Amino acid sequence: MHMKKAQAAMEYLMTYGWAIIIVIIVAAALYAMGLFSPVTQSIATGFDNIGKPSPGAWELASTGTFTVLLGNNAPYAINLTSVTVDVGATSCTGVQVNAAAIPGGGVDIGMGADFNVTATCGTPISGSVYNAEISMLGTNDKGLSFRENGKVTGTVI
Repeated sequence: MHMKKAQAAMEYLMTYGWAIIIVIIVAAALYAMGLFSPVTQSIATGFDNIGKPSPGAWELASTGTFTVLLGNNAPYAINLTSVTVDVGATSCTGVQVNAAAIPGGGVDIGMGADFNVTATCGTPISGSVYNAEISMLGTNDKGLSFRENGKVTGTVI
């Protein structure tokens, strides 16, 4: 009598054991394909004076080149005298505005004008998530101090 119960228990364990193993294998395959990886959205925050960049208007390449297209949506022209870019703990170098280093007199950005900021930011790993902080200093067309800070988030391409 006890043998029949033991045999039934073993058959039960074997049947459901194989089913559990198959579920684990399928889950591992889906994980390997990236199904469970979080999707990183490109998000911009800050930029209260000039306005946020449009989604997709920035990127960080695995070569370290960071680029963001901004627009001066403030109701005044600005003169940028300093722009810094930090990606995580990395302070980026070679910051340029419209493909040129910022000269001593600054870079004039007219009201409604678009401008590019580029920088070299180390060697990030392709597919990793990054947070880039952009800080700009200068004056507006009234001669008053101008300060702008913003942050963009994305995935290294």
